[in-house]
Parts: sequence; C-alpha cells; structure tokens
Amino acid sequence: MPNERPPSDPVTGLAEKYVEERKNDPLLPDDLEYAGHGGESVVFRVKQKEGREGNYRRLVLKADMHFLKRGLMRDAYTRWETNPFATSDDARVREGAKAMAEQEDDRVRMDAAIEREEAFIKALSRSFPPERLLRTKTVIRTVPVTPDVAKDILERSNLTDIAPASTVSVPTIVRYQEMIPERARMLKKEGGENLDMHSFGLRYAERFDIPLTEYQRLNRMVFSDKEPFDAGLLYRFLHVGTVRLLEDSYADQELADVLRELVHRMIQFTKTTNEMFDVAGGGNVRVYKNEEGKWMYLIVDPFADTEWTGARETAARIQNPHKIDHRAANDLLNAINYARALNGMAKILGIEDRLNFIPDDWTNIDRQSESYLFLLRSRHNWPDQKIFAPPSATLPETIKRPI
Repeated sequence: MPNERPPSDPVTGLAEKYVEERKNDPLLPDDLEYAGHGGESVVFRVKQKEGREGNYRRLVLKADMHFLKRGLMRDAYTRWETNPFATSDDARVREGAKAMAEQEDDRVRMDAAIEREEAFIKALSRSFPPERLLRTKTVIRTVPVTPDVAKDILERSNLTDIAPASTVSVPTIVRYQEMIPERARMLKKEGGENLDMHSFGLRYAERFDIPLTEYQRLNRMVFSDKEPFDAGLLYRFLHVGTVRLLEDSYADQELADVLRELVHRMIQFTKTTNEMFDVAGGGNVRVYKNEEGKWMYLIVDPFADTEWTGARETAARIQNPHKIDHRAANDLLNAINYARALNGMAKILGIEDRLNFIPDDWTNIDRQSESYLFLLRSRHNWPDQKIFAPPSATLPETIKRPI
C-alpha cells in the first residue's frame, strides 16, 4: 500500500510530536523522523548528515508492522507481570504471553523472511531494467517507538490500551529504500493530486457482493476463450488508476507499449520464479510521466508474502466447497485475483502470454468458481466480515472503448 498521505492526515501531528520528543528522549536517534505508516510498514525519513545539502537523504526506512506489534505486546506482557492487579484471563495478556514465548522464534522468522525477500529482489533485478526498480536493503534492527506511534500501530488491532508510557526499542525487519522520485508520487509537491501518475493495482473481487453468475462470467472470460471479453466487468475489480491507464492507452501508443512491457514482464517473472507481485490496492507499482514527459513504470514495494505455487496447489485440491485454513485462503485470494487481473489486462493489451492459474484438468470453470467464491467469502475464513459491499461500477464517462 502507498506510504504517502495528504497533509491534513493526523500523521502530520504525530511526526511533529516525534521531532519534539527526540530533543529530550535519548532513545530516539537524531537521524530518523516519523513519516507515518502505509500497508504493512511504519515509515521513517532518514535525516541528512550535517554539512550535506537538503534536510533528508534520498532514503526512507520502512519498519515491518507485524514484528513491531509483537514486540509491543511482549513489552506489555513484561509490564503486566509486575502488575499485581492484572488478570490472567485477559485476552490481551494471553496474546502478550504467546508473543513473549515465541520471541526466539520471531528472530528465526525474521531471518527466514529476509532470506526469501532477498531472493525475490535478486530475481526481480534479473527480470526488470534497473531504472524501473527502487534500490532496497533489508536488515534486522531495533526501532524506537514512542507512545503515540505505538498507539498508531496498535489501533487496527484494538490494542491501544497496552501502548507503553515511554519510548521502547523494538526489534523488527527494516527496509532501507530509495525515495520515490517526485514525479512518481501521488501528491504534487505544491499540493493536489498528481494526474500524471497512476497506480497499477487490483481489487479483490471476492470481497465484494458480486453475484455468482457475474463471478463465473468474470472467470470464464479471463481464464478461457469461452466467454466474450467485457472490459467493463474487469474494470470493476481494478484500481481506478489502472482503469485510467488502460483507457488512455487506446489513444496513446507510448503508454500502451509501457503497459505491455510491464504486464508481459510480470507474467514472465511469475512463471519463472513462482513469485507474485503485491499489487493489491495501489501504490506498489506506479506508471507516470518522467521529466521529459515520457511514460515509464516504477516498481516500489513488489514483494508479496503469498506463495504462488502453494496457492495453485490449494486451488487444485478444491473439488467441492470445504474449509481450508486462513493462510491458505489468503494465499488463494491473492493469487486468483493476481492471475485474473494480469490475464485480463493481457487480453486488453494484445499480449498472448497468460498465467495458468486454474488447473488444466478442470474443465468446469463455473463449478470451480462457485467453490472459490464459497470458500473466500465464508465466515470460517473471514469471521469478522459482517457484510460485503457491492462493487462500485466504473463511471460510464471513463469507458472510451468497450472490448
């Protein structure tokens, strides 16, 4: 997810407070400045060294949210142990105890995660030109977390009451990354939306209240040649920026060529490595005009934890609706939407290459689609989901040439 926010966002106040607290808190390093969080990371700007030009280095530090949260839970459990009024039946305490018990395992998990991500980045560098990638270095280090930043991290899990009263240092995975070029940012420096930059991304079809017949038609038209292609139906499950790009490409040959290169390379990358891009939502892959007014794409945060091969194996096991564990359901959700989006865009752009997600021996796509939709929307896999909203229709005026 994108790591940029409009100036009115409450993150601005947190950043200013972080700067003030740094003056009196020895745990807060001089070179970091809190910038907010996006997706799975807490983001810090890296200050420029004294005597160098500018306020910041062309570098950001992205701290992994998952391990930060677990570290904050361990800290809370340590404080709970010394509190004579704490109750052991508190769910938060039990979670903190679990995080504490698995502290050593967390280091093993972080080492394994970095090893896999580094292999992904190396494969990426072999598949894409270097100017299309942001340089990234991943390490394990401790990150200083103030009480307010801790509350920001814990808010999505309704755990703000366990936030520390003072700054704590938490070990986590950290990614040092080049800053996104000005022209590839979502917001212009002088304010307002950057209309020359669009996100390349998708939306999960199964997370919306799509009728089964429409879901079956969607899968038939992208995974087979048995259904007339309907770009309008596909557009409902793509990022709005991607829809703009595809529509504009009809009249802009340069943009069409850039999109063809991007989609073709992504398909080949997944076929070769069995790895996926994280393009859920928007911001991780961007298509924009550079200083010369030429279209180009930039890959920002492509690494997806989803295992492509495992997701296809899960799909192959599903002959009838039945329960699967949450991780398998999440992998399946990501993989089928990834394949559907790339295959659909390949058809629009005239690319012959496809991702083969549905197993070859499955001839009844409608039946398979019914199984997928049942599993991916079941309360077993999504117990917190009370209602699924209808997908927003693409605005008629954006459809220039239906396929």
